[in-house]
Amino acid sequence: MAFVHYHKKPELRNPVVVAAFSGWNDAAEAATTAVKFLIDRWKTICIAEIEAEEFYVFTETRPTVQTKRGQVRSIHWPTNQFYAYVDPTWERDVILFAGVEPQLKWKTYTSAFVEVCKRFNVSEVLLLGAFLANIPHSMDVPVTGYSSTQEMLERMHEIDVQSSRYEGPTGITGVAHDAISRAKFPVSSLWAAAPHYLVATPNIKVTSALLTYLNTFLAFDLDLSDFQNDAIRFEEQITTLVARDPEASAYVRKLESETESMLAEGDDDETDEEEEAATTPDKPPVSGPLPSADSLIRSVEELLRKERENNHTDSESDEEHG
Repeated sequence: MAFVHYHKKPELRNPVVVAAFSGWNDAAEAATTAVKFLIDRWKTICIAEIEAEEFYVFTETRPTVQTKRGQVRSIHWPTNQFYAYVDPTWERDVILFAGVEPQLKWKTYTSAFVEVCKRFNVSEVLLLGAFLANIPHSMDVPVTGYSSTQEMLERMHEIDVQSSRYEGPTGITGVAHDAISRAKFPVSSLWAAAPHYLVATPNIKVTSALLTYLNTFLAFDLDLSDFQNDAIRFEEQITTLVARDPEASAYVRKLESETESMLAEGDDDETDEEEEAATTPDKPPVSGPLPSADSLIRSVEELLRKERENNHTDSESDEEHG
């Protein structure tokens, strides 16, 4: 059985792959949102996809249905798609991958990913991930990483990405990194930390950090000012919500104090221990009970839902008057 379906086979120039997987390694949907942003920003074409049938338990990762006026329009299965972007002014092209962490046959799945890398003579791979951490939403987003080559590691250090020393359970992002490295492709991973109490919402600030670092690391020279401004507004809105609840405000201040103390002490071992705990989603790290957490999250989700509806309404209005 062919695990990869090729839709187009363009001749790409030493393409770099940027990939993210939804699921365990995608806290607050930060990594996949970054890749989807690039897919939407650029005029990409879908060049290949990994067949879903062999890799998912569909009672856990369910397909979705769309209907219209009582009639089924379509079934949407979990997708793992590769998109190509070509800019004649750049020295190399880009392949973007947005996937879903599978339940089954991880070795076969990552072999299919590597097959596509071989087919298009990929020059480099960058994997994106995000994990939950005991950090406040008000601080700069910590970004760590690791690479398969010394040259790429030095590039990370040049942009102030700290080396990750995490050891413990991993997800499909870690397995993919290993498979790609074994196939002799240079591969790096960037990981952003997300506040654990905002896990239920897409965190635009964490996504913005990932986009900013990958933009510098890969020298894309993208204008991310609009997205970064959205991240600032997102943080301000979260701060406003937190300020309405004295207990939630006290909790965030406690996190801020703990984080400042940890940074002042420069305790690397403690940082690694927190990172290890943070990447275990079944037991999100806490430094005490989060007061009114459910209420805070519901408020944030409602705020974001209204923003999406307003953006959708504005878009429809623009189309009608365009």
